[in-house]
Amino acid sequence: MDLFEAIMERRSVRSYQGRPIPVGDLERLVKAAHWAPSAGNINPRHFVTVTEPKIVEAIKALSPGMFGGPVAVIVLCSDRAKAEKRASSNGYIYSIMDVSMSAQNLLLAAHALGIGACVVRSFHAKAVGSLLGCPEHVVPELLVALGYPQGNLGQGIRPPLEDLSHNERWRQEGSSHE
Repeated sequence: MDLFEAIMERRSVRSYQGRPIPVGDLERLVKAAHWAPSAGNINPRHFVTVTEPKIVEAIKALSPGMFGGPVAVIVLCSDRAKAEKRASSNGYIYSIMDVSMSAQNLLLAAHALGIGACVVRSFHAKAVGSLLGCPEHVVPELLVALGYPQGNLGQGIRPPLEDLSHNERWRQEGSSHE
């Protein structure tokens, strides 16, 4: 799969078939997430893979932004104590950057394996951390719901690139692109 095609084809999936994802594929997704860049090489990330249906449902109950019936959830966490110790006031920002970059790797790897995914940020982090037994200094930052897509994913919609792209200097509205 061509990387640029994968980037443009990938969509957030919120409707799943219910078919389980092989453990080996879930391990590959976590490995892809692990190999994302790390701000300051702090590596405060942790990944909790959940496939037990009762736990997936419990996470879903704590996540108003999670739709459909994912068969797995990978919880991307940051070790805030480690991040703050190594980067002081930048630690939080660095850990969020790391989790975000890991999520992008995970999403592209899932797409390459034919697995649908959707990033969810609207959830009760403290309750999810408690449910998963995370230490207090390890905070769930993002959930990635996973499953094989059901139905047509449709076309992606983005604003025109010309409206968002600037060369050398910020282009004022109404000016030409030349």
